[in-house]
Amino acid sequence: MIVRGELPRLTMRYLLLAVAVVLLNFFIPRLLPGNPLTGSAGDGLDVAAPLSAVAQEQLRAYYHLDEPMNGQLASYLSDLVHGDLGWSISRPAPVAALLVARLPWTLGLLLSALLISAVAGTALGVLAGWFPGRGRDRLLISVTAALSAIPEFLIAIGLLLAFAIGLEWFPLLGGRSVFPDFGSGVAGSARQILDIGWHLTLPATTLVLASAAGFLLIARDATAAVQSEPWLVVARAKGLPERQIALGHVLPNIALPLLTFFALRLGAVLGGALVVERVFGVPGLGLLAFEAIRARDYPVLQALFLLSSLGVLVVNFGTELVYLRLDRRRGPRLG
Repeated sequence: MIVRGELPRLTMRYLLLAVAVVLLNFFIPRLLPGNPLTGSAGDGLDVAAPLSAVAQEQLRAYYHLDEPMNGQLASYLSDLVHGDLGWSISRPAPVAALLVARLPWTLGLLLSALLISAVAGTALGVLAGWFPGRGRDRLLISVTAALSAIPEFLIAIGLLLAFAIGLEWFPLLGGRSVFPDFGSGVAGSARQILDIGWHLTLPATTLVLASAAGFLLIARDATAAVQSEPWLVVARAKGLPERQIALGHVLPNIALPLLTFFALRLGAVLGGALVVERVFGVPGLGLLAFEAIRARDYPVLQALFLLSSLGVLVVNFGTELVYLRLDRRRGPRLG
């Protein structure tokens, strides 16, 4: 049961944070060095064909960059209220269309990898913490410590060298085959899905290896900490199977720290995608962010920052609501 008065305070706090995010979203790109209109960079990657002075003035007026800062802020807020994210400077397309085209790649890749890492890491963590200090525990902790110390881009490069270049089991980059002939009907759709899965196996494996270590360590420490709890001793004294004790008693009692870490990883979708999608060439939001940074594309950068930041706030807000629901030890407050 949610404590009376807690929900309004929580909602107000996150609304204020959302306002701060919107303001930062406006000011940060404008503090970056350089001028986004000094080069055309049609694909967001080069500046080989600089814009003419007339074209620069026209674009500056279109994007309100010729106005004072307060005028730019007013125009930005007005467009945002109407759901208009503007047009990309480096690409002839509206920003919203770019996000809609790239978002499924990022969500599909990161959410699937996060779910796999959460399940696998939690299961291995419970196994490690069930008998702390034994050989299985020491082995899993050693492997996990080594993985957690390796940056994501090094894991990605290692997988590329081993499985894409060495064994040639997977493609080097991209999200799908170029000019494929999948056919039509159900069989064609199945082949297309398998082709996308084939291309995303190495990126997903990179994210699973990077994320599973955190889940394993948290689940291991939490499981080891409850081994001497009275309720666990009573459950074993009743003769319950170890599997039933783990699933029905231990997991519910270690769920909160795992939920916290899951929310943190879920909120960091764009941050994780930026590195992995750049290395593997996956056409998601991370690669779009990299290209927008190089092209100094204000509208795209603002939309990506706004989407990722508000996504973090939404995830954290939902997590806190779950906390308020699950934490039944909190009693009613007076006043």
